[in-house]
Amino acid sequence: MIFDRENFIRIIFLELLSVTPLLIILGNVVPPFPIKIHFIGFGLTFLVALYLILINPTKKWIAYFGLLFLIVQLFLDQWHIKDLIDFFFGPFVLVIAIDLVANKRIPMSLMLKYEKRYFTLMWLPILIAVFQYFHLLPLTFWNATYVNSAIIDGVYYPRPNGFLYHGAELSVILCFTSFQLFFKKEQQAFWLLLFLILASLLTYFKAVSGCIILIFGFYITFVNRGSLSQFRILDRKRIFAYGSLLVAVIVPFLFYYFKSVYEKTGYFFLPQLLTGRGSIWNVYMDSIKEFSFWNYLFGKGIGSPFELFQTYASPKNWWPLTVSDHLKDTYDPHNAVLSIFLNTGFLGFVFMFVIYKIIYTQVSKLAPSAAWNRMVFWGLLLIPLFTIGITIPIYEMAILWTSLAFIFIRWNAYGNPSGSINLSEK
Repeated sequence: MIFDRENFIRIIFLELLSVTPLLIILGNVVPPFPIKIHFIGFGLTFLVALYLILINPTKKWIAYFGLLFLIVQLFLDQWHIKDLIDFFFGPFVLVIAIDLVANKRIPMSLMLKYEKRYFTLMWLPILIAVFQYFHLLPLTFWNATYVNSAIIDGVYYPRPNGFLYHGAELSVILCFTSFQLFFKKEQQAFWLLLFLILASLLTYFKAVSGCIILIFGFYITFVNRGSLSQFRILDRKRIFAYGSLLVAVIVPFLFYYFKSVYEKTGYFFLPQLLTGRGSIWNVYMDSIKEFSFWNYLFGKGIGSPFELFQTYASPKNWWPLTVSDHLKDTYDPHNAVLSIFLNTGFLGFVFMFVIYKIIYTQVSKLAPSAAWNRMVFWGLLLIPLFTIGITIPIYEMAILWTSLAFIFIRWNAYGNPSGSINLSEK
């Protein structure tokens, strides 16, 4: 590797990116100086990624797209520059990570050292959460005073959070730590996935528990190519057949369910659905009814959801206002797809499609086979979206994108150990 200025900047990028899990913990635990540590770290990472994009002729398109969205925001009623940066942070980071691998700008051995550091640090909040469950560590520490809770059978349970601000971050960490195990040896992956299922159950987050259990089943059925694959109860064809039959039964049921709810309430979601998320979604659905064509195309503005909630929450769609006319809290959309649409409209979905298409184009060329890589790709995309993505806006979270970046690095090394496959982008 030639140690010139550009490679020096790339090393700084990897250094910053690899300590993301630690930055998130410190950002919650350490008092702001004058702002939170992870904001400083993410800001530096964003600037470095932006610089690497601007000096790369084949990557400038994403900077131009970001500039287009910045100009569009000036014509919208509600938007925030921090949220705009947060939105492009992840795609910028991922595109640069793909470029480093695809064009062999940094030796794979060095990038794998950063990947190993990153996923080692990912275990830190997981282990802290486990220790918190068994009361070996406190739930709050120094500046980390926020404690989420769950009510199970009428009993209040503080949720272990791994010294993170919210369990949503821990959910994503658990999820992508599980995905990284797809590229480990079978025996190690099997037992660590079982441990992660246990860890997810100890956090009281039902969505993440379902997600890890689904990832475990997906690994055993579709991903694992070791000895355990010889003991599958059902082959893939039968799984697809039964799955299609299940979908054929569930879809009409959901249609008539939502139809009956709408006829009774005027909304598609019951207020108490998924611990009150139905009510949150009803508020945002009322806002969407007043979207213009411009809003459908570009969204209401990146960072606008909280203000939309404040504007459209009423006693009819937000049940706390039935007992008090004061809106104490505002909420984000609590859904990955809804969040993208509110912030960026249909163009946001196109942008996400392009980002994932870049990933698929690269990994489809790798060993062991295009079919295996395609299966892992769809699991990586859909399992988080249809589990934890139902209840939280995962695409707004930096930890999701940094995890995708390092999983891509690991994936490339796993599928191209000899370095003989040319992944250079056209």
